[in-house]
Amino acid sequence: MPPPGPPRDDVNEADAVEHLWSAAHEFLQAMRALVDAADEFVEQQRHSTRTPAETRLRRIDIDVN
Repeated sequence: MPPPGPPRDDVNEADAVEHLWSAAHEFLQAMRALVDAADEFVEQQRHSTRTPAETRLRRIDIDVN
């Protein structure tokens, strides 16, 4: 049996990769929530009862030469 000592490097690397993977997953979940909220906001603006002059959402035509 080996004497007790600092953890092996492969165990630390596995923990670090697992931590990074979890953080990336949480980041993607947060970004998905942000995109969903923005999408819902845009849809609310599109279906608003305001007149076109009162809306803050404006279409931009990028195909104009």
